[in-house]
Amino acid sequence: MRAAWLVLLAAGIAGPLPLMALEVGSLEVTIVNHRYHVQFEAVVEAPAAGVARVLTGYAGYAALDPSIRSSEVLGRTAAGQVLLRTRIRACVAMFCRSVVRTEQVTEAEGRLVAEVLPAASDLRRGVTRTQWRGEGERTRVWYQSDFEPAFWVPEVIARRYASGSLRDSVLRLWRNVEEQARGL
Repeated sequence: MRAAWLVLLAAGIAGPLPLMALEVGSLEVTIVNHRYHVQFEAVVEAPAAGVARVLTGYAGYAALDPSIRSSEVLGRTAAGQVLLRTRIRACVAMFCRSVVRTEQVTEAEGRLVAEVLPAASDLRRGVTRTQWRGEGERTRVWYQSDFEPAFWVPEVIARRYASGSLRDSVLRLWRNVEEQARGL
């Protein structure tokens, strides 16, 4: 008993441990006819302004998800949308592929909509919608991504492994958003 108190006392002297409190409300991944759908809702333990800065810091996306090898802002459209290219190393089980995704990102208050530009991507189609709203010092986030690869994915890989891999990737992404946004 005395040893337990000493450990707790030492922990208190060393300083509080950072709390990572991502509260996942829902996370669904479905794959139908080679089309992938991800839907996620959670509360992030970070202020909305910090979350917004992380999500619009496009050049820093590689720090949010290790499968993103690079992200580059190519410019802006005449309407002001961001042209973003990400290079991803997608690995599921023993199947790996380098994927280029070029998107046109529309920014609005508390919202991003990223539409894939198929001619400059390894995807036939895709759209990702991200929304956030401050709730005191926390932020509620909604994330939905729909995409279809322009390359063959073996059915057994898609069926058995892709859903779990996408779930893990989404959770890792939002935990990293939370961690970075807390530091801003």
